Amino acid sequence: MNTPLNRRAFLHRSSLAAGALALAPGLAAENSPAAKPLAKPDEGLVAFRISLEQWFPEDRFQGLLAFFRKYPGTADELSFFTSSTHPPLTLPEIQRRAERLAAILPRVRQEGMAAGINHLATMGHHEENLPGSLDEPWPRVMDPHGQVSRGSYCPAGEEFRAYTVQVYTALAQAAPDFLWIDDDVRLAGHMPIGLTCFCPGCLARFSATAGRTFTRESLLAAFGAGPLEERLALRRRWLEHNRTTLDQLFQLIERTVHQLRPALPLGFMTGDRFYEGYAFGRWAKTLAGPEGREVRWRPGGGFYSDESLVGLVGKAHDIGRQVAQLPAEIRVIQSEIENFPYQLLRKSAETTVVEALAHMAAGTTGTAFNVLAQRSEPLGEYEPLLRRIHQARPFCRVLRRELGRAPLLGVWPAWNRDSFASNSADGSWPEGPGDAVGGAMQAYVLGEIGLPLCHGPAGARVTALSGPGLTTFSQAELRQIFTGGVLMDVPAWQALQRLGRAEWTGVQPGPVRPIDAIEVLGDHPLNGRFAGWSRDCRQSFWHEPATSLELTGAGAAPLARMIDYSGRDLGVSMSAFTNALGGRVVVMGYFPWSQIHNLAKSSQLKAVCGWLGGGRLPVRLESFARIHLWVREPGPGRLACVLLNATLDPAAEITLGLNRPWPTCTWTAMNGESRPLKVSAAAGSGACQVQLPGLGPWAMGLLRAED
Repeated sequence: MNTPLNRRAFLHRSSLAAGALALAPGLAAENSPAAKPLAKPDEGLVAFRISLEQWFPEDRFQGLLAFFRKYPGTADELSFFTSSTHPPLTLPEIQRRAERLAAILPRVRQEGMAAGINHLATMGHHEENLPGSLDEPWPRVMDPHGQVSRGSYCPAGEEFRAYTVQVYTALAQAAPDFLWIDDDVRLAGHMPIGLTCFCPGCLARFSATAGRTFTRESLLAAFGAGPLEERLALRRRWLEHNRTTLDQLFQLIERTVHQLRPALPLGFMTGDRFYEGYAFGRWAKTLAGPEGREVRWRPGGGFYSDESLVGLVGKAHDIGRQVAQLPAEIRVIQSEIENFPYQLLRKSAETTVVEALAHMAAGTTGTAFNVLAQRSEPLGEYEPLLRRIHQARPFCRVLRRELGRAPLLGVWPAWNRDSFASNSADGSWPEGPGDAVGGAMQAYVLGEIGLPLCHGPAGARVTALSGPGLTTFSQAELRQIFTGGVLMDVPAWQALQRLGRAEWTGVQPGPVRPIDAIEVLGDHPLNGRFAGWSRDCRQSFWHEPATSLELTGAGAAPLARMIDYSGRDLGVSMSAFTNALGGRVVVMGYFPWSQIHNLAKSSQLKAVCGWLGGGRLPVRLESFARIHLWVREPGPGRLACVLLNATLDPAAEITLGLNRPWPTCTWTAMNGESRPLKVSAAAGSGACQVQLPGLGPWAMGLLRAED
């Protein structure tokens, strides 16, 4: 256990330590050849994150280098964790590890790989190995009830900031090619507590910007009191406070590092950061510093085993949202692949590779694998995994070359940086139900039936509004959305009504049917040959209310109705409307985002989204298969579409509908082999169809179309 220090003593010790570190043997200077980054055409394409146990002991480090020699060229770079446990370390221990890193990084470069540092715990993730970690009497992160995480320090505390300067000084002087800040720099999820930081210092800073003094109790009460507009305004102010808290820590790190090594690229790892305000563009600019230096990004999320493969695609959507928030100048974006707790039988080599490729489809330009043994297991056991990654590298290179940073196009499940503020609009906050953020995620199910999805308004050909989160959109933003095509559920309609714009939908909710409702598709062109087909979502098993819709707008049309088990009519369940803005709106009252996977309903929804998009959806899956599409236009006269067969059944024949004729189409399989495809004109339109080769279970491929 470390002896607690008061602030003055710690600052004095820190300044002495910095002077000693500057003279420590084995630490490279800024102008040393070893400090210069290794330039490679595939910079950052395939990286591996290496645990402390694999690099600190000399014999394990030698074994690590021998391991990568078995498949030369697999890894472009190695990034070395500073710790294997998750709270911050003492300054002397950081210095000891920095000296070791300074000695081994040049040896990695000699093997043809770039070498960097991944600092695992800046402010700390959570409580673990507390006796062997930093223990100072500084403010820890605190939740709304006054509970703290002993493994995580408040990022705004003065003593902690002084400590941070010394830590990043030591790491920068070790002369890495890049320096990663891990995802402990966040304000949510510091176990055993959730949302932070409500310590006295943070409350005082927030009170100063808000113009009134708050205690924890009075702030929580204010978040849930008064008119909706006032509540949302205060909550949004708190989110801005969170953005600024982290931004000020990034400012400190950037100044510290770049004063010592002006050219050193900084990287930051994230997950979805709704509570922190999702200020990725702002934080990236801060980390670049006044000179606009290179910044890297590593978006991540939770998917650790083969137990639920659908989580692979869910994480790809998480990563797509994160990438969509990054400035165009960030070119090295490596998805986090983490096979925690690194036991080989939990997650197959094939799953690991497909996950990395799906993340590239969603927007990354490379991958950082955190998949190797952490402690005593011999690395030889992981050779099949290394070999499979080596085999996938050519396809990784194809995806990077063909996709670049072009934005995705398709249906946009709408959200914005303030969506967290609209959680629990009429209840407790921030710890109330996550109905706004969680609701917005429901629309991603459309990707499971072959509709392309995107992650921002720039690529939106159709907007999906699910849940109450639209209350954080401005009137101008909503007007823009409703001049296009909108697919929405009843909770989104109710939120729109609170903003006084329900007339844009052409309907209003009617009676709610809690049991025994069945949906029947109506006689409408969008339903085609499936008119009269039914969908029974079994409300007695899956308890979701079914809301009937009353048509109020001129020209509003029913797409489906509800009946009970006796055949009695229960009213309209789905409507189509063209509003006064010229926008097309479809409202769904019956299980809008679940149990849509049969032939009739999936076909209807694909036709509906085609109508909502006015023919602007670039690609649509015509086959009845669970195939995910990621679609881009990477340049004039070019189209790129990545496909993933997300089932254990092979897809023997795949038909894609393209919204305009393309004279040249090419297919590239996961093994890197390419072949031309025949393009057929679609009858009665300017579109075309293309037949693709089959896809095996959980296999991927790339369609390229060119003028």
